[in-house]
Amino acid sequence: MKLIIAFVHKEDSHNLLKALRKQNISVTAMESEGGFLRRSNMTFLIGTEDSQVENVKKIIGENCQSRTETIDTSFAAGDIESIGLPSSPDITVGGATILVLDVAEKIKI
Repeated sequence: MKLIIAFVHKEDSHNLLKALRKQNISVTAMESEGGFLRRSNMTFLIGTEDSQVENVKKIIGENCQSRTETIDTSFAAGDIESIGLPSSPDITVGGATILVLDVAEKIKI
């Protein structure tokens, strides 16, 4: 058995949740916040059999897209300028970060 933890852009979370449930994949979704940009996202916890891991990763990939956004760096304008970064850089956000962990034991109480 595996535990899949997926960190997903908030804009993709509704479609992903719908797609997982359509395939009868049990999932717990929690609101979370990214550390670097402090943007709102969702963390999905999915317990599944080893044989379903590739299917779950495929569903996540089909429902989570990367996008380019301009970030506001005015909160640290002096620091940004001193290291030579543009004041409003474009960065790639979204998509998903997926962790697949072994589960030693599953207990339902």
